[in-house]
Formats: sequence, structure tokens, C-alpha cells
Amino acid sequence: MSQERAILALGSAAFAVEEYRVLCTEFTIDSIPLSEVTDHGSVAEAVAKFVAVRAESGKPPYVAFIWFFGTSIFSPFDQDMLEPLTKAGCGFFSGGGAGYDDVATDWMASQGAYYCNTPTAITISTANGALMLLLSVTRAAYQGDVYTRAGKWRGNLSDPKDAFPLGFDLEERTLGIIGMGLIGKALAVRAQACGMKVIYYNRRRVPESEENGATYVSMDALLATADAISIHVPLSPGTRHLIGPAEFAKMKNSVYFVNTSRGPIVSEDALVDALKSGKVAAVGMDVFEHEPKIHPGLLDPELAYRVCLQPHSTGRTSAAFTTGEKQIMKSLREFMRGERPEYAVNQPKTESP
Repeated sequence: MSQERAILALGSAAFAVEEYRVLCTEFTIDSIPLSEVTDHGSVAEAVAKFVAVRAESGKPPYVAFIWFFGTSIFSPFDQDMLEPLTKAGCGFFSGGGAGYDDVATDWMASQGAYYCNTPTAITISTANGALMLLLSVTRAAYQGDVYTRAGKWRGNLSDPKDAFPLGFDLEERTLGIIGMGLIGKALAVRAQACGMKVIYYNRRRVPESEENGATYVSMDALLATADAISIHVPLSPGTRHLIGPAEFAKMKNSVYFVNTSRGPIVSEDALVDALKSGKVAAVGMDVFEHEPKIHPGLLDPELAYRVCLQPHSTGRTSAAFTTGEKQIMKSLREFMRGERPEYAVNQPKTESP
């Protein structure tokens, strides 16, 4: 075991348990118990306390800090929380999740520290979740569940407002994927298995060998021709409100819309207006602009049957979390060997641990 270079962890691995046990035999790992923290401020206090106690004991400082899935309630992972670590020489951070808009990666780099995400852990689960939402909204699954439980069966067939609607078949329809990263590519395969034609827009066209049968088009062409649209871009200043009033206006009437990426990419005010006008037939949402708060318009009883909501959970499967925890440990070992971790998303000023 490396006693000289210690690691601080927020909680511990809950899925790749045996792999984490082995990791703990290789390195000194101190853990902040999740039972003792409740929010960003309490984690910041705990980090400062652990760093101070280690310094007072005369032991070398922590060189790495890791956190696992289910800790997003403590975000952002920023300078206010982590500065005691970098001041003491910490050069590595890693957390569960592909996205890192809630992690101060630029600040970490300025302090000579890596940040590593878990880029492929939730690819399959999120792509499956996006397809689930698409199927749910095109087949009115929520309304069917409510009607059946209430004993209404298919409702009042003579009243258009109360009759259970006919479904919308995906076969021979066009899916527009905005953002052709790993998840977008995985969704393209799944949508084509349902008989859909897939078009996509990406900041740059991906190599033909990676398009998985999808066709690259401009953003305007995608908005104008897609029968259903699914969002798969990371959140950045350039993608905030990427989909707003102008974009909804360009879409086909009665389009189906799915977002499993990040809430602020879509203007929810514009989305609700599009639902009310009928421009959007139905929407499946796993992420929200101000989560966990939900836009009141998405909770409007008049729109309820056309809105399928999930609590930012489409990527949450045991297989995904197991893979992600293993990726955190992989990156940590690479750093501790003095290597640049494969999953590093930033470039530290100083690369040696």
C-alpha cells in the first residue's frame, strides 16, 4: 500500500465494491461519510476539516479527491469546495457522470489538477432511456396507465378530449438527433431498429464510419424535416437555450420532442408555448432547466397527458454505475502511476502527480 500519497473520497463505491476493496489495499483512502454531509456547504466544511487534520498529524497531503454517483446534490464541485485540497497539492479529481458542467474543470487545470469524467458509463442506459421516452410519448403511455388504473379504459370515444388517442408509429418516420456523441450514436442504432430514418446535426460531421446509418444535415434542415427530435449535446455557454422560440417555430407541426442531455439547453418557456400551440405534440423530459424544480407549465393538468417526466434518471442503472465506478478507479491508478489519465477532460498546467 502506498502510505505516502493518500486519497480523499466522498463516500465510497456502492456498485464496483470488490474492485474498490482492492483499490483500498493499494492506496491510503480516507472517506467523508455521506451520512455526515447534506449539501455543498457541509461537503466544503468536511473537505477543509480532513485536509487540516491530515496536515496537523504531519502526514503528506491528499493528492487526489474522488466522488461517486448520487452526489450531484452536493454540486457544484468548485473552488469554494475544493480549494483546501489544491492548496495542499492535490492534482487529481474524478466524479461519476459523463457531463461536467457542474465541475470547475478550468479552475482545476489552473491549479495543476486533472479532472476525469466517466465518459462511456451511461452511454447505453441513456440511449435506452431516450428511446423509452420517445416510445412513451408517441404511444401516450402515461395517459394509458392513468386511464387503466382509473377504470376509464380507453375513455369516452365520443369526446375527442377524453378519448384515448391513437399511437404514432415510429416506422418510416424521421428522428432528428441534435448532438452525435456516444449517446447520439447509440440512439441512432436503436431508432433504426424501430424502422426510423435518422438524421443528425453536430457541430462537426462525424466520420462516416461512426454515423451508424444516420445522415448529416444542417440544423435548419433537421428542425424542418424531423418527426421527432432528441437532444444529446453537452451544456456550455454556446448551447444554453440552443432550442428556443425560433427553433421551435422552424419545427414541423406536431413534432415529438425528447431531452435527456441537460435542462438549460432548452428554453422551457418556449417549450411550454410550443406544447400549448400544438407545435409540439408531446414531450419526454429527463432533465430540467432549474431542476429539481419543474416548470409550472409542464405540470399543467391540461397538458399532463402530453408530457412524460423523469427525475434525471435515464442513465441510472446498476450496470452504468458499476462501469462508472471502475472508470474512476482506472483514472486514479493512471494518475498515481504518473500517466495522463485517458479520461482527463482538461490540461493541467503541471501534469506530474
